[in-house]
Amino acid sequence: MKPLFSFKTCYKQLCLPIFLFSIIPSISQAEPVSDTSTDPDNQSSMADWVDDSHQSLTDTVHDIGEYLDESLAKDEDEGALTNRSYLRIRNRLAYSYRGKLDNDFKVYFKLDLPHVKRDWKLIIDSEPGDFDSLENKQRGIATGNKTTSGDTVGAFRLQDAHFGNWNSDFDIGIKLKLPLDPFTKMRFTRVDPISENWTTQLEQQVFYYHSKGLGYLSALSGYYAINPEHSKIFKTTTSAQYLKEDDKWELLQQFELFHRYDDKNLFEYSTGISADTGENKEVTNYWVSAKWNKRIYKHWLYLGVRPQLEFPREYNYHANPGVMIELEMFFSKKRKIDRLGRYIPKPTLPEPQD
Repeated sequence: MKPLFSFKTCYKQLCLPIFLFSIIPSISQAEPVSDTSTDPDNQSSMADWVDDSHQSLTDTVHDIGEYLDESLAKDEDEGALTNRSYLRIRNRLAYSYRGKLDNDFKVYFKLDLPHVKRDWKLIIDSEPGDFDSLENKQRGIATGNKTTSGDTVGAFRLQDAHFGNWNSDFDIGIKLKLPLDPFTKMRFTRVDPISENWTTQLEQQVFYYHSKGLGYLSALSGYYAINPEHSKIFKTTTSAQYLKEDDKWELLQQFELFHRYDDKNLFEYSTGISADTGENKEVTNYWVSAKWNKRIYKHWLYLGVRPQLEFPREYNYHANPGVMIELEMFFSKKRKIDRLGRYIPKPTLPEPQD
């Protein structure tokens, strides 16, 4: 077995891919171009350097997962199991006319432990979004506003346990920063087909942090297959969230349309309304947005561009146009990554009886 990596090596390998954000436009096409102002050999060497850097960190992520899994739970007579550990690095820039420029950098590390019984996973999350607003969660625009930057957490997750017709995930962990902040999270989902084209999903989440208290989220979603290939999907979501520290309910209604144009492009359209039950008991925002997601280099580098128009309460419902740009990198040796995939969830079935 390979020795566990050094912190110095890990630091170099982590910083190296981050630098790709600044140079990726020059390597998004791996093949040489015929422009006389471009040196094909130099371009090819740049692509090779990018590929080697990505492969180096991918191997490191896999080796960490394999080392910890086999150290914790592998018996001498057990054979090797596929380890699907992965690392995701995301950088997001958001600007609005009435707001300001926000920059959000996030690292998500999921260690797969296939030898550990009952499908436990080890999760490392640099900025958990449990206490983000309901709107940010459901629209996928959370920027860690309610969770202090740098509050990295580590947790073990019991994944895909069955309770009748419900699937569940259970997390228990601690914030990796003094003072220590233990937490626990539970998520239950149930999926039921109601017609040939319509499918519903009910989701219930309960989470508790020692420092922030209790939180609860409930969401009912409906999925409609517009075409047989499911490349076009309509989704409607009604959701509510309660955070003890705010002592109010947040409410949201959202309609979305997903169009998987081809294997490199996905278009998303969204409109909705959010409200809360605070002192004013009024609408907090209206919005309409579109997003273009593109796989720009192989199967690990993705670009997202989201123009949007909002009418938030904080600006007295005046129009607030803006744009968000997002880059994501994935590092996994055994896990297939399809960041553009949008699917209708499969029905949950009772756990088979022995």
